[in-house]
Amino acid sequence: MKLLLASQAVDINASCPLGRRPIHMVLTAKSRPHSHACLTYLLEHGALPNVATDTGLTPIHLAATEGLWECTKTLVQAGADTGARDNRGHTPLDLARIWCHRRIARFLKDSMWQSEKKREMERRKALQNLQQDLFNMHRRAENIEKVERQKLMEEKVTAWADKKGLPLLWAEPRATWNQAHAHCLSPGQRPQSQRTKACHRQHPGAPPREAWNISPNPSKPPPASVSRPQGVRLSSQPERSPPEPDLRSSVTLCRARGDGRPQYTAKWDGSPQSVPNLPWDVLQRGLFSAAFPSRITSPNHFQPNHVLDLPRLGCSPGPNTSPWTEVAMHLAEELEPGHY
Repeated sequence: MKLLLASQAVDINASCPLGRRPIHMVLTAKSRPHSHACLTYLLEHGALPNVATDTGLTPIHLAATEGLWECTKTLVQAGADTGARDNRGHTPLDLARIWCHRRIARFLKDSMWQSEKKREMERRKALQNLQQDLFNMHRRAENIEKVERQKLMEEKVTAWADKKGLPLLWAEPRATWNQAHAHCLSPGQRPQSQRTKACHRQHPGAPPREAWNISPNPSKPPPASVSRPQGVRLSSQPERSPPEPDLRSSVTLCRARGDGRPQYTAKWDGSPQSVPNLPWDVLQRGLFSAAFPSRITSPNHFQPNHVLDLPRLGCSPGPNTSPWTEVAMHLAEELEPGHY
């Protein structure tokens, strides 16, 4: 076989009238004990691991039928489809069970489970990406509707004022900053961003200031941010991100009429779009997370704490002090005086 391939006069994936390739020929009882060596050589030189004969048999079907453990493992590592079916509907796992090759059957079952979990993780990740895209489109649609409502309101107010003969007194937008008057203010009255830039101009070699950081030690408050404008904070925890929008008012999850596959329809598009192939309850929880709140809530969001940073009682007064003295000190701190 090596001499034939080295001569470059044959095709490594050539087929006989029955659809058998060289990779099928080496996975038979007549090729032992060189089946694994021949299979490895063919795969290294471009043999296809998932080609099928006219009866639908793939190389992994033949390896499972003949009980070739090393060949089965090599084919799985090369990307062979463990869920392929022949013309009778049998998978390699079915053939391994029929011919009582238990080791190969256990290996194929584990490989099929691993591949299915990997595909499920990829579909769940695609669902998360789809949810983020829908969040962005939902916010964009809300902004467009808000601008349209504002424009319609201004048109109606302008028409009403023209009809009544009243002047329009539009209020200036809040939180505006005019760069033209920045030089009129003192350094203490300038915005935080302006003072930060001025500080960097005065000290060009100074390192950038540390942003907001969460400390794992509950007894020490986290350092405040000095590189951003400060507002009113109600706790030592950083500001939370805005809540995720509820997609139930703008996205509809349904099934297709023909094949029954799940799909969604958004109000800003109107045309049905496909979703990852996942169970119905997983799709609902993935797209409409606002309808399924977590049953476990915590104000600290389960932040990890180091055991050495936790508050604890001090040591005993001296090395020669009895341990009962420390017990008495603890009881005096815990028990209320006059009640015991």
